Amino acid sequence: MCLVVPVITRPGELDPWWAPVVMVALISYYALWARYLHSGRAWVELYRPTLAVPVPMAVAPVVAFLAAAAWLSNPWIAAAAVVLAAGHIPAAVLIARAATSR
Repeated sequence: MCLVVPVITRPGELDPWWAPVVMVALISYYALWARYLHSGRAWVELYRPTLAVPVPMAVAPVVAFLAAAAWLSNPWIAAAAVVLAAGHIPAAVLIARAATSR
């Protein structure tokens, strides 16, 4: 939904103040993927906390999509991001907890 909804809906008035938030979220997400690849693809790196964020690989794309929704003034993208968050973040937390309990 987060990839299709922006394509099939019209943006509202652009709010450029959200662009840096989108960029930081994207850069963070790509840096986390680099960390994972640099670790030799150790799957625990996908769920390792960073700073105060327990599952940053799940949170970063949600933040990016929510910020993009604000940037484009598009409530449909925000709704898609909320659906993504509702499934992606809890699932990642459960996997991270299972990984640390081993």
